[in-house]
Amino acid sequence: MKKMILAATTALLCAAASAEDAYIYPTENMKVGETVQLQSPTVLFINKKCDLPVVDAAHMRFYASYRSDASNRGTWDTGCWAKNIHGEAIIVVLRMPNRTIALKSLARADVQKDGTATIKALPAQGR
Repeated sequence: MKKMILAATTALLCAAASAEDAYIYPTENMKVGETVQLQSPTVLFINKKCDLPVVDAAHMRFYASYRSDASNRGTWDTGCWAKNIHGEAIIVVLRMPNRTIALKSLARADVQKDGTATIKALPAQGR
């Protein structure tokens, strides 16, 4: 399963020419400056533009999240996100309910095309 997640993460991120500034879910032992393998490949890209055919897409950024299904094959949910006035990310994925997450609960990282991320800031350390 981990190999499938790694392969899927690598495939999704290969389009990036270099590291992409992003929000990611933190793990317990993350440290600023450390490069880690993405364990929960949910990425809210900061500078990558939204490519969905939605109103105000020009003001949104790209979102990707990998989830496993009953067959253990998994699937990528891709969509867009925008920051609201409460400091939350509003995540939009076609044909799925919108959801929100507090940006202050996420780590900030440079995400590499090989599925690794170099941690720039942790939630408890602010932005």
